[in-house]
Amino acid sequence: MPMPTILEVPDIGPVTLAISKRAKHLRITIKPDRTVRLTVPGGMADKKALQFLHSRIPWIKKHLLKFEQFESSAGSIRLPRINKARAGVVLIERLEELAELHNFRFNKVSIRNQKTKWGSCSAKDNISLNMNLVKLPAELRDYVILHELVHTRIKNHSKKFWAELDRCIGGSAKKLSRMLKKYRLGL
Repeated sequence: MPMPTILEVPDIGPVTLAISKRAKHLRITIKPDRTVRLTVPGGMADKKALQFLHSRIPWIKKHLLKFEQFESSAGSIRLPRINKARAGVVLIERLEELAELHNFRFNKVSIRNQKTKWGSCSAKDNISLNMNLVKLPAELRDYVILHELVHTRIKNHSKKFWAELDRCIGGSAKKLSRMLKKYRLGL
């Protein structure tokens, strides 16, 4: 008999079950809003998936607690809502300024209301920026933008990447990365 789409797991709560034809391994994902998802490869026996889920309950509880502690920490700053069009003008203008200043090239830029990322850079050098960046202090906003611009040259987070980002930022990339963690996106 097939498993239901949502399983009620003691000590955890609801766990969304997702059967994927593309998945090759069982995977548990916990999102910042504390939703738990079990991805199961198509064709895998229900019993094996349930055994895996139950074997990972301590891990799930540990990570749920981390999200809870983060949300209740005094250093966590929640950002208010903003206008996407206004944010886009500010962010695109600053992206272009920093790209020119540091001699970076990017393909396209998009402004999005992402729930978990401040920004990203695709393999084709398309940069996506979170509209909530406009609510950050200017140095953190520039840090995120430069982080994505450096990814147009270096596609990973190697020592070379951090050295290049430090060069652009003035040697404070790791410090700014830690500061950014105090800010959270509207979940």
